[in-house]
Amino acid sequence: MNWRVFQYILYLIPILWSFIEDLLWEELSLGEIRTNYLFGKANAYDRANLLEKSIRVYEEILKRDPNSIPVFLNLGGLYYRRKNYEIAIPYYEKVIRANPKHYQGHYWLAMCYWKLQRYYAAINTLEEVIEFLPTFKDALNLMGECYEQIGEGAKAEHYYLKAIS
Repeated sequence: MNWRVFQYILYLIPILWSFIEDLLWEELSLGEIRTNYLFGKANAYDRANLLEKSIRVYEEILKRDPNSIPVFLNLGGLYYRRKNYEIAIPYYEKVIRANPKHYQGHYWLAMCYWKLQRYYAAINTLEEVIEFLPTFKDALNLMGECYEQIGEGAKAEHYYLKAIS
């Protein structure tokens, strides 16, 4: 048996247990139980590094809920963790279109831009985050790093100090 398939099976065991718990003890609709199971299944595929299978499961969820922010975040994360930042960007943009104040969507979009050395795009995205969440330390630090990369040390220091305080 392929090692990845074996890993997938191991990762799926707690998902199956959760599925049984949802069926027997939780007051959830069958649709909610199915969605929870599919998220767990996609995560198990991801952890076993079976990217294509994980994507197919997320696409199955999107057929039922085409604007699912958790699916968009997870798909962005799949590609981000594999250093496919250009492919991750549209998923984080979909998160932001669905919810313009979703700070995680903005932050991870900015992280993709930063990894691609698109510092001005990252700064613009981080300004959105900091506008409605001014104490988000990770965003403040990343803003400092972006300004440092473009040679604006005073602005970088400003954001680093805001993150510390």
